[in-house]
Amino acid sequence: PISLLYTIKFEICKNMSKPPLLEKYDVFLFDCSGVLWHGKSAIPGASNVISKLISSEKLVCFVTNNSAKTRPIMQSCINEVLGISVSLDVLYNPGVSLACYIKQRIKPDEKVYLIGSKGLSEIMTEFEIDCIGVGEDMDPHNFSDFAKFTPDPCVKFVVGSFDPFYNYTKLVKAYIYIMECGAEYIATNLDFEYPLNESRTLPGTGRLLSGLNSATKSNPKIMGKPSSLLFDVICDDHEISDKSKVLMVGDSLLTDIQFGINSGIDTALVLTGVTKEETLSKHEMDSGPTYVFKSIADLIGSEFST
Repeated sequence: PISLLYTIKFEICKNMSKPPLLEKYDVFLFDCSGVLWHGKSAIPGASNVISKLISSEKLVCFVTNNSAKTRPIMQSCINEVLGISVSLDVLYNPGVSLACYIKQRIKPDEKVYLIGSKGLSEIMTEFEIDCIGVGEDMDPHNFSDFAKFTPDPCVKFVVGSFDPFYNYTKLVKAYIYIMECGAEYIATNLDFEYPLNESRTLPGTGRLLSGLNSATKSNPKIMGKPSSLLFDVICDDHEISDKSKVLMVGDSLLTDIQFGINSGIDTALVLTGVTKEETLSKHEMDSGPTYVFKSIADLIGSEFST
């Protein structure tokens, strides 16, 4: 059973003082929240592990499903929380792959109906993609009003992402663009949970979009984890050709670990985020992580993480 596989690997990694990961891998991909930090507090050992990898001349990339943060904001966050300076070209979120995907397909004068944050809209603007729907939608929301709604004929894509202003009006408009106008439905991610801190998780984008998915009887094309599209962007940017030298480190079986599996790379699960040791047996997957660690502090040996 897959749960037994997890348990065995956890016991092995827990008792390894110096896992040979530094020798085996040249590229390390890290999820952020739940792996490196909770909120604005670094997880113990995270800064030392990242610093050791960088000083060992390993390529370290940060791969989050939080599309609300632009690359400069991610850069500032890593510096503030971990005390480490990194370049913009090692920072990835679904907004980047989303913008690349749409830019290659959108025609002049075409638009995107965006369910998303201001940060994601700024990424789209950087790629010169015209979006509507961002922010509060205060249009009347009676059924008679929806009957009079005239969709913008230029909208050819509907993007679903985390949106603090998401409401029934936005759901209806997205539904009309997809079902009546034939707009392509894309999502940054379908994460069900967001690890706020050690004791609390919040509903993620997947929960928010579940109503739209059900209403349209369709699933969006995913730009973030677990889709391998984001890994393809990383490989192109850094000329990565040998997948056996790449390790994905994350806290979610359904997004981070499945992302690694879909991308054909090894994975390491840490138990400081949405996945806990006591809940491993409840998850059913075709295959599990290559390694399981209690935290990032155990990733490359205790002498580097204290």
